[in-house]
Amino acid sequence: MLKLKMKEGIKGVMRNARDGGYPSVMGYLRSPEIWRLIPRQVRHLRVEDFEIHILSGRARLTMALWMISSWIAVTGRNWKFVIHDDGTLCAADMARLERVLPCCKTMLSTKSNPAIHEMLSEHPLCLQCRNLHPLGRKLFDIPLFACQDKLLSIDTDILFFLKPYLLLKWISGQNAEGSLFMEDIKDSSLVSVGDVEHLFGIPLVQRVNTGIVGLHKKILSLDFIEDCLGSTGILRKDRWYVEQTLFAIVASRFGRVELLPQEYAISEGSHCPANTVARHYVGAVRQYFYSEGLSRIRLMLDEGRMAQKNCENNFH
Repeated sequence: MLKLKMKEGIKGVMRNARDGGYPSVMGYLRSPEIWRLIPRQVRHLRVEDFEIHILSGRARLTMALWMISSWIAVTGRNWKFVIHDDGTLCAADMARLERVLPCCKTMLSTKSNPAIHEMLSEHPLCLQCRNLHPLGRKLFDIPLFACQDKLLSIDTDILFFLKPYLLLKWISGQNAEGSLFMEDIKDSSLVSVGDVEHLFGIPLVQRVNTGIVGLHKKILSLDFIEDCLGSTGILRKDRWYVEQTLFAIVASRFGRVELLPQEYAISEGSHCPANTVARHYVGAVRQYFYSEGLSRIRLMLDEGRMAQKNCENNFH
């Protein structure tokens, strides 16, 4: 276990040194401090009765906590976070998560796999998709294990800088019938608009990015997804876009798809504008998660602790 962590740490340093230089390396090396910071951040906050789902693995667990911390900071509340194992986590990882975030729920693969295999026994292509493609668990595990009808899923490589009013409005039930996604820089669907129209008779919404997903479970029909997988052959295509393509098709079928505005950014630059609500640090700009992103979140956390301390001093 220790050797694996050291190997992952060395790879992370080398990757950030190559892509982001000194600022990214230092941000990466300091990032584990979130395990110490987040228990103090949530100590006096009430827990909202709404689940937020996160798919994570061992290599991204610290990133996941920073995302969670940023969400808590901008909303001013704690939430019921559900952490879904991508297959690389162990019981010790989940126990550590539950210690720093007592309100979170963890779904370890050793427990979820048997249940998923039974749930998808009549949908063999869905099961194949879930088991073969890294992000397939977002499409199947999250809705099948969710306790609520409405789902909000957020990727680990997203940070929030301002209050996400659109998402909070959707959570509260306003404008909640449709689906919410981030808007990608370009369309990466594995099935063309024409093919979707021909096969299913629906107009495909383009440039769907599933870094943030808000939808109702009823949209994710297993029968329809099974049909999509059989009709399109996308299981043989680029595995990193299978889940995103399926989300786009099933949401388009239901209709009322909303793409979040540019303030929910997927940008390629080293910095994002001051009015950015959230930024998705996709692979090409992952180094800025540690340099630009974490520096802004640390400042937010410092300001929050100072405000809380002043309140306590005024009270006494």
